[in-house]
Amino acid sequence: MAKRINSIMILNEIFNDNMDAYEDPATDQEVPKLNDLRKVKLTLGQIHKLRLLSDVRKFEQERRLKQIQRQYGSVTEPTGM
Repeated sequence: MAKRINSIMILNEIFNDNMDAYEDPATDQEVPKLNDLRKVKLTLGQIHKLRLLSDVRKFEQERRLKQIQRQYGSVTEPTGM
């Protein structure tokens, strides 16, 4: 199931034009070099920003799911006798 979620995220990032707003190249301070094998250390500010972006994406996904349920969901009419 994790692979399915990751492939959906990648497809969303490819087909949605507004995904560029999530990345800010001006704040990218480190450029990895070819022989640099160490992991990049994240600052608390970067971690906070990632968490906020995750919350925004989660909210947008829930909103899209509600919209899809309204569009394609079946409407049950009460039967009055």
